[in-house]
Amino acid sequence: MAQIEKVYAEDFNGANHALQIQNAIEFASKNNTKTVLLADKTYSITAPLVIKEGVSLEFGHGTIFAVYGNFPVIELERNAAMKGAYIAIDDAAFTSEVIRLDGKHKYYNVWNRTKIEELNVINWSGSHKGTGISLFSGGSGHEISYVHFENVKIAGMDIGIKLKAQKPASGMAWVNANRFANASIDDCITMIYMESGLTVPNECSGNQWTNLQIQPSAATRKIARIAGQYNKLEGMVWDVASIAPAGPVIDLTATSDSTDLIMPAVPSNRISNKGTNNNLHR
Repeated sequence: MAQIEKVYAEDFNGANHALQIQNAIEFASKNNTKTVLLADKTYSITAPLVIKEGVSLEFGHGTIFAVYGNFPVIELERNAAMKGAYIAIDDAAFTSEVIRLDGKHKYYNVWNRTKIEELNVINWSGSHKGTGISLFSGGSGHEISYVHFENVKIAGMDIGIKLKAQKPASGMAWVNANRFANASIDDCITMIYMESGLTVPNECSGNQWTNLQIQPSAATRKIARIAGQYNKLEGMVWDVASIAPAGPVIDLTATSDSTDLIMPAVPSNRISNKGTNNNLHR
């Protein structure tokens, strides 16, 4: 029997759209199929989805996930991928993560293929709640490294992109060496947020944002909060003067070191630098 190369979510049953799609993903995972394709329609998502290891979930150009409820919308396991997603939060009660990676899955080594590309996340509800992308490691040996995010657009959230390495009870936890290429973040309260120690046992280091486009709104309070070592942020920030109150909009925390900050549109008096060896390019 020939191996099935792709499966279509519309060919599966489920009590709701989330279960229908999850059933397609589970089938693909168990049958060594790599790609699940979605139809060009709006799916009502009322429960979490997990993209299993080795499976890619691909959206059509007309596919929309309209999210109702409060839960992590999509979690990707190691070697999972997602392409072309348009995810709209249509519930003001939502305070969770839209895209979640948990270091318990141990995303490491450059040959792993975990990837997210052509992602659009928007909070339709107007609540400015929830997190667009969350990378979290908090247990012994938990790691998120060498994951690639490309052409990501996030709007209307509390936090656009969040990286957090929490000190584990024992051992070490990392969120290191991840790339965000061509990200656009609009109308979020905090655009980029990092939380970690300076180095191990809980470390967020060597992460890179290149070709950033950041558009604040009246709701915006922070462009970035940086922790860890050797992180790089390069790009454009528009309308900095519109962010109130007139204080720092970028915080280089006491646990930041050797940050490479290339955002010349942000005045130096709106950058708080409590770290060491941070490089502010003007």
